[in-house]
Amino acid sequence: MKTALSVNTALDELPTLVGQDVALEGVLRFEFEGTALDHFPKSERRDPQDDGPFEASSVWLSVGLGSLRFNEEQLRRWHGKRVTVLGTLLSPDANLGGCGHFSAFPAEVLARSIERL
Repeated sequence: MKTALSVNTALDELPTLVGQDVALEGVLRFEFEGTALDHFPKSERRDPQDDGPFEASSVWLSVGLGSLRFNEEQLRRWHGKRVTVLGTLLSPDANLGGCGHFSAFPAEVLARSIERL
């Protein structure tokens, strides 16, 4: 398994990691219109900048349009818990300037697996 990166590290290295398989470690957020991985520890989370995404220390989680889906029951139980996400790191759409709900996230992970720590 790849060495897991923190969310902030992955965002700092986004230009070199886009399109690559990554392992990210953070806190799972599984809410309506807010499925994301938040940076851990919370004390290191960044405030949004005027010209940047609102969720400055989080990445949007998705599974794409194929047959793979989130196990919603399991992820509800893991909400607020530390997890490792394996997947492909994607950059925001140039026209939208962000990923996820209201383009609030600076990047997206197309997840293949989520494991509890």
